[in-house]
Amino acid sequence: MSTEVLEEFETYLDLEGKSPNTVRMYSYYVRRYLEWGGAINARSALRFLARLRREGYSNRSLNLVVQALRAYFRFEGYDDEAEKLKPPKVPRSLPKALTREEVKRLLSVIPPTRKRDRLIVLLLYGAGLRVSELCNLKKGDIDLDRGIIVVRGGKGAKDRVVPIPEFLAKEIRSYLETRSDSSEYLLVEERRKNKDRLSPKTVWYLLRKYGEKAGVEVTPHKLRHSFATHMLERGVDIRAIQELLGHSNLSTTQIYTKVTVEHLKKAQEKARLMEGLVE
Repeated sequence: MSTEVLEEFETYLDLEGKSPNTVRMYSYYVRRYLEWGGAINARSALRFLARLRREGYSNRSLNLVVQALRAYFRFEGYDDEAEKLKPPKVPRSLPKALTREEVKRLLSVIPPTRKRDRLIVLLLYGAGLRVSELCNLKKGDIDLDRGIIVVRGGKGAKDRVVPIPEFLAKEIRSYLETRSDSSEYLLVEERRKNKDRLSPKTVWYLLRKYGEKAGVEVTPHKLRHSFATHMLERGVDIRAIQELLGHSNLSTTQIYTKVTVEHLKKAQEKARLMEGLVE
């Protein structure tokens, strides 16, 4: 595969609304496939997948390879071959949410002077943002008077509006008062002179650091899961949660109903209401 064709494929993926990470991963697997000698047909792709399976690839990893090859086949105009290539079944595990006490504990270990770090946690949990959306937020995307954030180019390149409570608007104002740089981004790398936008790597590092301090296992996505789960537990309509999360398909959001059922079952077992009633 020539560098020129690879660049065209990456542009195609970008125009399809794929995230930079997805573009990078798809390009990597397509390059590997073509270096292996793969043709643009499903039968050849299946042989390649069988080889990866022997190398120890899991169904989850093979699923990603399939998505990459299907995208490449469509890019080349072989839609029929793309349709023939079916991804392996991947067991769908329920997302794990933090308790509200754990979120509170996480916030409590962040020093008051670390306003940016506190805001990172509050936006991931309080607005249900993806880490990429958090890092790409610009000052101009926030209307503090109206109490809304415009999340631009989320998954599937779709913009959405997320309302924020007044206390979160105050936190944003308080943080911005500490900034004297001219960066257009809401959150920036503090140790760099040119104040580049915050990187996902930094977010992961900070959450791991504060999580260890608080005794809480936390990731950016776990905070987003917690946002959705706690909203549902408090009676918020699932379609409203779908809009807030930016899910195009309701079935993606409905996984949180299963999480809530598990939560309710545990609460019921703890209450032991039936104990002693039945011999």
